[in-house]
Amino acid sequence: MIIVSKLADYAVVLAVHLGQMRQSGGGQASTADLSEATRLPSATVAKVLKALNRAGLVTAARGSGGGYRLARAPREITVAEIIAAIDGPLGMTECAGDTDHEACTHTSYCATKPHWARVTLAVQAALGAVTLDDMMAPPFMAPAPRPSVAAPLSLGADAS
Repeated sequence: MIIVSKLADYAVVLAVHLGQMRQSGGGQASTADLSEATRLPSATVAKVLKALNRAGLVTAARGSGGGYRLARAPREITVAEIIAAIDGPLGMTECAGDTDHEACTHTSYCATKPHWARVTLAVQAALGAVTLDDMMAPPFMAPAPRPSVAAPLSLGADAS
């Protein structure tokens, strides 16, 4: 199972909240306000916001009226950027990402390496196609199943 780290998940949650604030005309939010609104521990919120700030996804202002806000519009920030800010570059395997390729002793003769690279690129493209705006949209609701209409029971001509 491939799972995004908890911190990356929390980063998306925080970015969505900041995006919603931006859409509603709100200003900046403090770490304490974001912690309360998202129900995430304050220390975790601070850690995640620091990483998002380093990546240029949020801006920070100090002082009594300070806080954090998105650096760009929600439609301009992708889930891939947020995850990369927390977890680093995506790689489905050690050799398919931007990691130390020397760690794998099979690199020189591995037949699957180029294919994992292709899978990594596909996952990166999929995450890069989803913006913060998309994540802020109402949850996708599958259409309700249509009630099945049972065909009337046919009694043959010889049924009497």
